[in-house]
Amino acid sequence: MFVTPFFPALRAQLAAQVRHHAQALRQIDFPPLIAQLRELLPAHLLASEDEGANSRDRVFSLRLTFECFVWQMLKPKTACREAVRAVQALFKSLDKANVHEGTSAYIQARQRLPVHRLEKALIHTAQIADHRVGAQGLLNGRPVKVADCSTTQLPDTKKNQKRYPQPSSQKPGCGFPLLKFLVLFSLSSGAILRVATGSWKNHDLRLLHGLWDALQKGDILLGDRAYGEYLTLASLPQRGVDVLARLHGGRRVDFRKAKKRLARHDGWFEWRKGYQQSGLLRARQWSQIPGVEMERLSFKGTLDAIRQYTLALQNRPAKKHRHQLWIQLLRTIAGDLVPLRPHRNEPRAVKRRPKAYQLLNKPRKIFEEVPHRCRYRKNKL
Repeated sequence: MFVTPFFPALRAQLAAQVRHHAQALRQIDFPPLIAQLRELLPAHLLASEDEGANSRDRVFSLRLTFECFVWQMLKPKTACREAVRAVQALFKSLDKANVHEGTSAYIQARQRLPVHRLEKALIHTAQIADHRVGAQGLLNGRPVKVADCSTTQLPDTKKNQKRYPQPSSQKPGCGFPLLKFLVLFSLSSGAILRVATGSWKNHDLRLLHGLWDALQKGDILLGDRAYGEYLTLASLPQRGVDVLARLHGGRRVDFRKAKKRLARHDGWFEWRKGYQQSGLLRARQWSQIPGVEMERLSFKGTLDAIRQYTLALQNRPAKKHRHQLWIQLLRTIAGDLVPLRPHRNEPRAVKRRPKAYQLLNKPRKIFEEVPHRCRYRKNKL
């Protein structure tokens, strides 16, 4: 269901379009679906393997199994038996060999579908969708990718319960395994780009971190309040990805502390890196994220702080005390920032005018002074 609080007039129109397209997809027959899928997906994406699983010549080949599975998912109440009947009718109309009525072959073939092939097919369809939309779906020439999380229930099996346990608020045996998934999709076409899965205990940020490689330089990431925090806003811009998200619910806004007011309910704030390492990154990755910009650190202030704290570190033999002094030294250096001076120009030039005297380039005994020295230029600039 679409909720558009900022565009209430579009709510009915969008909802009607969604119902229309969903109904058209659910009513599609098997042969037309096959024709459309084979136009979208190149043959090599779903070709048989050279060896191992999916390498034998079967009725339910890798491509046909994929097409049956997609058709079955578009019709939620379609059983495997009906999918087999659709293949039987298709083969009969093409004068091909008869297909066995049992569903075992199809079920086994569906279980052999390789995940990496499905992911490649998903990426390819998204690329085609974005290509058809063209530049009109970009924001100032930049693609916008949206991240959002949701959950779904899984069949109540021991394997699913172990990997995707049900919430602790439910009694054992009274609930279903809960799968949490994060979808990264294109805002211009609405096509799904990547999917990350986990249990309900995984935070949205942990799932998004697994999809950072899917974000390319020049992209804009659009997300909800879960992504309006320091790690995402500090790390992704280093990859050339800008982040647009609402402020995290745990933060309070005080516009009196804004470095610059841009508009009503809008300002420019400066966030500093916390001293507690994020659980999503390793120590080396965390150390690569600056707290402040290196160009803003005072060189003279850093030298002064190091010179004085070095003496204090030498006089404290306890490891705990030295660690506290070291942390305080880093805080002192990070807090001693030079003023932000945009567009400042500092040419290498001398402000004081040179004196009109000759250079003493000979011993005084043999030095000859040029007359009218008031007209003499020290340097020929």
